[in-house]
Amino acid sequence: MTTAGFPLAELIVRLRERAADPNPERRVDAPATEFSASVMSMHLGGLFKALGGAEADLKHVVAANQAGTMDLGMLAQADQIQASMNTYASTGLPSPADAPTLGRAERELGFPLPPTLRRIYAEVGNGGFGPRSGLLPVERVVADYRELEASVPVGRSWPNRLLPLVYHNPQYECVDATSESLRIVDWDPEELDERVSEARWQRSFSETAPSLVAWLSEWVTSRPYQEVQREETAKQTQTWQVEEARGSRAMIAAMTPEERAAMGLPEVGWEKVVWGGIGLEEEA
Repeated sequence: MTTAGFPLAELIVRLRERAADPNPERRVDAPATEFSASVMSMHLGGLFKALGGAEADLKHVVAANQAGTMDLGMLAQADQIQASMNTYASTGLPSPADAPTLGRAERELGFPLPPTLRRIYAEVGNGGFGPRSGLLPVERVVADYRELEASVPVGRSWPNRLLPLVYHNPQYECVDATSESLRIVDWDPEELDERVSEARWQRSFSETAPSLVAWLSEWVTSRPYQEVQREETAKQTQTWQVEEARGSRAMIAAMTPEERAAMGLPEVGWEKVVWGGIGLEEEA
């Protein structure tokens, strides 16, 4: 692979293989949990209703705690919510977008989808694979594009044909359909407000990849994000444990023979008794 990415036909084959993997951590970097999937599927009214119910439940729990009682029903509900937050949603890869779906999307946008992006949706899947939480379904791309056009700060305008592809709250990874290479642009609205200056508005956009093909080529050859994170966490935990052990060894080494004996440690070879098997006794 070059910095430009794979040839499109090869990229599509590789995307199909990775997207079809039954492990959700290989289809996307951040798989949806049962909880997040249920929230994302709600209409705004349903979401407000759910939030209102959660607020009422919280008040009920606080009142029970103040009264010195325990609501077993609420505890069970809390356990269920926690479990849903830690369980991946059992969703597979969406089917490829058919011609009517793509045609309808283009009519609603008012311009054709870039051929490369159109092929990826038509030949791999209608979203649900790729970096971060995965490509949005093409219908969601259209809806979010229209919403972004309508909701920008006063006096600003959403860039022409900058299509949102991936949503990672509150940011979007977008494809610039006006550029020949289809560059990937990150939009971060975190510090924007209704009175944002033009300069600050422009700074909220930043290029993250020179092209759609290069962006997806890098992802398809990368290791799953969650796997890398677990390894990094394990390394950090091991490093912390070793440092803690070294600190304890220094403390015990500073004790008198009598104090070590009171702990049941021999005067000769106590290091191996305490740290045998993790290698620290070799440093003594």
